[in-house]
Amino acid sequence: MKKILISLLTNPLFLIVYWIFCYELALLCMYGRINHTVPILLISIVLLTSIIAFSTMKIVKAKELEPKKMINLKAWKYVSVVMIMSITIFYGMKIYKSATNFGGELAWFIDRLKNEASVEFEHNNIYMDGVEGIFKDINKEYALPKKLYMESDFHLKFNQDGTITSFDTFVYGENADGEEESYLITYDQNKASTITVRLNGYLHADYNEEKLVEPLIRTVKVIPVKQTVDMWNEHTYGLVYYGKRNWGYNTEGIIHMDENGMEQTPTKTTSEIIGYTVSIFVPGKEKEIIPARYNVIGDPDWSQSNTIQYQDSFEDDRQEIPNTNEQFYLSNEVGYILDVADKALGSTLYSLRKTSDGGKTWTVINQNPFNGTVGSAAGITFINEELGFLRAARPSGTEGVLFRTNDGGISFEEVSYTMQEMKLDSGQSINPFDFPGLPFEKDGVLTMLIGQGSDGDYNGNSSGLYQSNDHGETWEYVQEVESK
Repeated sequence: MKKILISLLTNPLFLIVYWIFCYELALLCMYGRINHTVPILLISIVLLTSIIAFSTMKIVKAKELEPKKMINLKAWKYVSVVMIMSITIFYGMKIYKSATNFGGELAWFIDRLKNEASVEFEHNNIYMDGVEGIFKDINKEYALPKKLYMESDFHLKFNQDGTITSFDTFVYGENADGEEESYLITYDQNKASTITVRLNGYLHADYNEEKLVEPLIRTVKVIPVKQTVDMWNEHTYGLVYYGKRNWGYNTEGIIHMDENGMEQTPTKTTSEIIGYTVSIFVPGKEKEIIPARYNVIGDPDWSQSNTIQYQDSFEDDRQEIPNTNEQFYLSNEVGYILDVADKALGSTLYSLRKTSDGGKTWTVINQNPFNGTVGSAAGITFINEELGFLRAARPSGTEGVLFRTNDGGISFEEVSYTMQEMKLDSGQSINPFDFPGLPFEKDGVLTMLIGQGSDGDYNGNSSGLYQSNDHGETWEYVQEVESK
């Protein structure tokens, strides 16, 4: 064995191949690059094996392997030993670093072995199994907490026949022992046939009730997913759930359902729409095909139309009149209505008509009151026959635009206001209030609540209270108002 070892250590070819092997192994551990490194590693292993076998056979047969003549054979032995040790230590440290502190691909591989598992996906049809089937399958392998919260959002795609092709979410909760558990759940039909579940991920667990998973499961169970997508006749569809959302006064695509699957009509049309909304849409065509945004009305803390508390204290007697986002009656005789003139790419164009005889006759007073603004009508109000306001919502529902008239609707101008800067706990500044409500008058002062739209998540979707002393030409921020 000693002779074999000396023969290998003093073999320059063995040293070169060993160095290449260590070099490529370190690259594999650090960067992965399997297609590049594995073939070289295999060739190196074959060569090393061949050299070892050849040297062993020579020694066993007692045939001296005549080495190349060197100036100092003894010195070369020491040099070769130092080279082997240096190569081993140098690349050994690189491999060690790649396996610790997520310093390389090897560390991620080890982490996946420890914290990642595959779950058979059996309930893979959204028409038959909803999204509840996903959690049923996972529960076979892991006992999920009874009350789950989302750290991120829930996104899912499915085919025309209902087959789920992909989804991802990050959920967490407390188990029966009160210990916190998290699950990063992903599935992609093109990559694997199983659900990937990653445990023990880093998260900011604030146990926000607006991020509950249960409303998602219960909503998808009752809404008509198949009937909805059959109207669009596309090949791929999407489902998204962000938790509780504030849509402001934007009713576009909003469908209220009860827990028996029956469509409902809200009794308060002046309310902001706040709820655990599940949206069905066509990926890439959200502007052409308006998503169906389902709110299931049941539990009072769930999806419903809520009115901001602060606004309730300012409402006047006109709420008895059946006004809507497209219609407003100033009195029993005087009224205004927005008519749809055209639709394109998720936007609607309107004309404005007026009646002075209780609706018996109508006259068009403005052919384009929103001045070409894209989106949809999200409210109309008049303080008197001269001063009035219109509101438009962007197709996304994330922001709105307010328009003002002081000539009875003949012309409108966009209302400008100073965006109020708010501070987060991290010290970062944001401007969350970007969805103005309709102004209303109290004691001669015009008041307006500016909300956050469908993407609002600052301080429980609170609103900014603004007031005007010049009939709505300029507005001043007063204070922040919490929503119900």
